[in-house]
Amino acid sequence: MALARCELCNNPKGRGGRSYVLPVEPIGYPKSAAICGSNGCENVAYIWLTNEERDEYFRGRRIFQYPSQAMKVQVIGPDEDGLGA
Repeated sequence: MALARCELCNNPKGRGGRSYVLPVEPIGYPKSAAICGSNGCENVAYIWLTNEERDEYFRGRRIFQYPSQAMKVQVIGPDEDGLGA
């Protein structure tokens, strides 16, 4: 499950042995609706992916679920400009 963390809060510490290995930009970054999930932080965030999600990302997946199941986030590919369609 992807997590959102800003540049200052950086790499999130996952629960249950999850490690987060790749930060990717959400659509529209840095003017994105993805906000850091750290307590007390309201900075715009990167989306941090697990090892499994990283592999899916490089196979073309662009939509990832947050742990709460309350929302999903779309990220841009390595060669995309982030402005959406």
